[in-house]
Parts: sequence; structure tokens; C-alpha cells
Amino acid sequence: MKTNIFTPTFGNKPFRIIGRDDILQEFDEAISAPVGHPGRSMMLIGQRGTGKTALLLEFAERAQKKNYITAKVTANAQLLSDILQVIQSQGAKFVKGKKSISEVNTEVNIKGIGFSLGLTFNEETEKNYGFRIKLSLLLDKLSKYNKGVLLLVDEVQSSSDSIRELATTYQHLIGEEKNIAIVMAGLPSALSSVLNDKILTFLNRAKQIKMNPIPISEVRQFYQESFENNKQEISDKALEKAAKATQGFPYLLQLIGYQIERNCAGLKVISDQCVQSAIKEAKAALADSVFKPCLNPLSNQDIAFLQAMAKDKTYSCVDDIATRLKVNQGYVQMYRKRLLDAGVIAAPRRGIMTIIIPYLNEYLLQENFDLATF
Repeated sequence: MKTNIFTPTFGNKPFRIIGRDDILQEFDEAISAPVGHPGRSMMLIGQRGTGKTALLLEFAERAQKKNYITAKVTANAQLLSDILQVIQSQGAKFVKGKKSISEVNTEVNIKGIGFSLGLTFNEETEKNYGFRIKLSLLLDKLSKYNKGVLLLVDEVQSSSDSIRELATTYQHLIGEEKNIAIVMAGLPSALSSVLNDKILTFLNRAKQIKMNPIPISEVRQFYQESFENNKQEISDKALEKAAKATQGFPYLLQLIGYQIERNCAGLKVISDQCVQSAIKEAKAALADSVFKPCLNPLSNQDIAFLQAMAKDKTYSCVDDIATRLKVNQGYVQMYRKRLLDAGVIAAPRRGIMTIIIPYLNEYLLQENFDLATF
């Protein structure tokens, strides 16, 4: 039995990333350029299922081929120690063996600050120095082996002491021309909190990448090539239906493809009915994996606002929502901003709003939808 090539699981990297060529090209250029290139600081901004983690994993693979040690970590209370430990673990194989005379002399000159062996800090350093000094020492040591460091911080929740120390340390290291780069990824509301932190204003100079939908034409081509490689036929009509159903949402692309392959395993022809069933199953799976995590942080008033918007098939007018909810313009503008910051809606032009998470409007209008559960 053939392995299903689609991987609709959060945290996994698909066998091929599509629709992000511009981002990947910019990243490749940044890590190949001399220290100081603006693209060495990036922020990936998007809701669950938009492919942030997959892109981080792709960045890691590409950077490793260009002599970078990659430290992929999740933002948490142990963030700083996790970064140091991952760098030590990933870089240890490159610095094994006895120290060179120059390294020994360097450590003597800085009065005991340094390493005992490889990338293991000596007792003096471990006990008496903090994150900034330790990271700087690792960068200096790795640079002797022509290695840079790429920090990949996933699931950034909001401003915290750890994020502040990481960001300010990074700023200092860039100023010292250390060979380091950073990519942070998170939900729109979380990264908005980080960008609005008065201490971290310099992060606004980082390249901010919004994880927009993938063009349907690229999804269609990807599906066609995938099914052909699997020696399966599919009609143009069914192929177009499957591609359009993804709405360019990377997680849905994987989920629908997975359901098609699962339902049609062993068949030479993928039927229209098979595609329709796969779309239905994929939409049902979104409730627990995407909708509930997106709605849980929102207030009841936020969700009621979204339900009012969901009644419109495409775009909602600000005036119509005010009338529908029987509220004034100030109320509408307040919740409009809250939901924009949360990355649940978009405002393509003045006075117009739209829900941007695929099929969330259908979910909000279900008869059994219970506002009390959120």
C-alpha cells in the first residue's frame, strides 16, 4: 500500500512547499548576504493552518546547507535556556576535540569566561553569566568553524520577559556584527502585542510576512502533479473543485489531499464523488483543529460580531453590521479592530470587512453552534 503523501498534521513539513517562492527566495538571499542584511530578521504572521511552522522547518533545512546551526524552539518560559541548549546540541559535532592554542589563549585572556570542552560552558560561565554573554560566546566559538546561527522561534504568544530579553540581546549582537539571524512566527494578535511593546519597537524594522492564501492555480497544479505521480487520473472538473475548496489555505490543501488519497487508495480514477466526500470530511475536521483554537481566545462579543458578519456570503459592510447588531459606529469600529488584530477578519477597503478563515462563517451559523462553549 502506497504511503499517503499529504500530511495534514500541525508541526510537520510537507514534502513540498508551494506558493511561498518569493518568501523563500528572500530568505535565501538574506542568509547568503553579509551580516547586517535586513532580511535576517523576519516575522511570520498568520492564523493556525497557514503554514508558519512548515516554513520554519524549510528555513532550517536551507540554512543548514549554508553553514548555519539552526535552533528551532517554541516560545515558553524556558525559551532562553532552550535556545542555548539546542545550539550546543546542534553545534557540538562541529567543535569536538581539543581546543586550539588560540582558543585556550582567548579564554585565558577573558579571565575564565568560556568553555570547558566543545560547546559546554565552564563552571565560571555557567554560574555567573546570563543569556547575552553565553549566546555571544557560542556565536564566537562557532564562527571559528565558519558557522552562523539561525534562531527559529515558533508559537510566539505575546510580549514576555523572555521575548524581551531575546529581542534586545539579538539587537546588541547585530550591532556587534555577529553572524546571527532570527525568524519569529505567531498568531496576528500575539505578534501585534510584541510589535506594540515599547521596549521592542526596533522589531518593527523586521521583515513582516503575512501568510496569505496560496493562489488556487498553484494548488491545482500541485494536486494534478501529485495525483499523476501516484498514477491516478482525475477529471478537470473534480480537480478544480478540490483546488477551489482549499481556498488557498495550506492546512486545507493537505487535509483535502489526504482525504482524497485515503478514500481513493488503490483506485486508478479519482471520481467526483470521492472529491466531494473528501471536501466534506475535511471541513468537518476544521472544527477542532482550527475553528475552536481561533475562537477560544475571543470574547462572546467578538464571536457575536463574527456571527453577524457570517450572514453575508462574502463581504460585510460596516453600516450593515451596526444595523444588524443595533449598535453605534464606535462599537463596530472597536470590535472590527479587535478582530483585525486577532487575524480573523480582513478589511480590504474602507467600510468593508470579511472573515478570512475558510468555512468559519458556515461553522458560526450552524444550528447547534453554542456560544456558551467559548
